[in-house]
Amino acid sequence: MSNPEDSGPSHSGGATAQSLARPVFMPETFTGTGREWSDWVAQFEVAAEVNGWDDSLKMKFLSLLLSGRARELYSGLPLASRNNYITLKEALGRCLEPCDSADWNRANFLSRRRLLNESVRDFGIALRRLIHKAYPSADNVTRDMFARDHFVEHVGSGDLRIHLRSQKPETLEEAINIAAELELIKSLEITHISHDSKVRAITDKSPSDKQMELLLGVVEGLRQEVNALQQTVTSLQPTITHGIRRDRDDERRRGRQGGPGRQAPVSARDACWECGCTRHLRRDCPYLQGN
Repeated sequence: MSNPEDSGPSHSGGATAQSLARPVFMPETFTGTGREWSDWVAQFEVAAEVNGWDDSLKMKFLSLLLSGRARELYSGLPLASRNNYITLKEALGRCLEPCDSADWNRANFLSRRRLLNESVRDFGIALRRLIHKAYPSADNVTRDMFARDHFVEHVGSGDLRIHLRSQKPETLEEAINIAAELELIKSLEITHISHDSKVRAITDKSPSDKQMELLLGVVEGLRQEVNALQQTVTSLQPTITHGIRRDRDDERRRGRQGGPGRQAPVSARDACWECGCTRHLRRDCPYLQGN
């Protein structure tokens, strides 16, 4: 016969091991922004059921999965609201969704626009969630029709809306699929155009390179010609200088051969301005001297 004292600890250890078992699915952290509280807490309760959590464990895990603004709201709750899972969930719901009336939900749905960098599927899912709160008494067909029309109207630019309307989607899911396909085609087209422009730029750059090479060749040829001219002038400079000196020596020699009192003939350019004689200058003109 087994000892009752031995069976007690064994049962307690099994219960502890079961309660501390590794979760099958852990919900994501809730920050209070970017996702509605009612949607997140519904997923949390499904995960709690899968993991086998009781209210005590749900209260603990709920407090651990709050961060950011939601964590600040949790810290500001009274201690009585945090000691029970039901009261904690209701208190957080009042803080995170203060206006949960039908009018508020309809206004929230009608004012919903596609956010920056939000995919078309995420936008459609958000509208599907909001339409159920905005029109809870309407049938599924009516709600889907309202959500589809709102999606087509505010999903994107004019071109996207025109193409989407031309496809005439019958349901919200069909509109989401068409819009996602159109955006994918547009992104591929933009990538293709960008690639073509780069290739065209590289192709157009080749003639410029050839022209630049031709210009550089012309400049190099001119530089070589200038250098050759400079060398020619430098080589001719001694000859020119020697010729000038020789002419001067000849003039001096002719002047000495003329004897005293006689001057060598002068050129027509240096003729006397008074009488026009080419054999003397004006200062030696006999008319000025009275001869």
